[in-house]
Amino acid sequence: MANSRTTILLGAFLIATCGCKSVRGVRVGPNPPVALTADEAAQARREGLALWAQQPRDPARVADAARLLERAAQTLPDDYDAQCEAAQALAFVAENETNVNVRREVAKSGVVAARRARALKPEGVEGHYYYAIDVGLLADADRLYGLKAVGEMEPALRRAIELDERYDFAGPLRVLGVLLLRSPGPPTSIGSPRKGLRLLQRAVELFPDYPENYLYLAEALRDNRRPDEARAALAKVLDAPAWPDEQFESGQWKADAEKLLQTLSASKSSQ
Repeated sequence: MANSRTTILLGAFLIATCGCKSVRGVRVGPNPPVALTADEAAQARREGLALWAQQPRDPARVADAARLLERAAQTLPDDYDAQCEAAQALAFVAENETNVNVRREVAKSGVVAARRARALKPEGVEGHYYYAIDVGLLADADRLYGLKAVGEMEPALRRAIELDERYDFAGPLRVLGVLLLRSPGPPTSIGSPRKGLRLLQRAVELFPDYPENYLYLAEALRDNRRPDEARAALAKVLDAPAWPDEQFESGQWKADAEKLLQTLSASKSSQ
């Protein structure tokens, strides 16, 4: 796959404690209807990947890429890489779209593409990883999926960790760590700041130069009442140069780091 990375922040992702919708029931129809030949699908895929690769990424440009890649994936339902490429680009769009209705539908499309990938290649880390991410983004856009989304995400991420914990700069560890930080604790759900911290520490251990890992490590340290260490982790994010092929995302990391630093400062001043 070309550029297999994704940098889903799950910045607003908070698990609702209620909800009755089943992620397994998510379906989407071709829109627009698929009417591509194999050659046209291959061309759409090339164009979509070229748009995706341009730096810095622009949400509007990636939305165009996602449309092309989704149509290619629909036309090539037996192509594992095509499904993962679509799921990845659709996740970026769902993360950055401001219209909640559009976000919900885009995330659904990502879930469907990643589900196909998992069925095609159960031993492929990408399918499980993008499935969990798109499910999380769908739950963020539509809280009625609630805790059922967690029930889909956790096993997918644990399987991804088993297959390749290093994928996407320790992405499976990073996303599961965030999920544990932001989910309710037992008996309602799986939430555990302590376990989330351990996963994020492992992510930093594996990739000590990757800024996004430090962003979520800081959140975990804060949640474990270690504010000074959290500030040190945030300094790593703020001092890091833009990651070469994630320049737009690097700006998001720094903005989120600034916000978290402000909350830490406010908390300290109120004590």
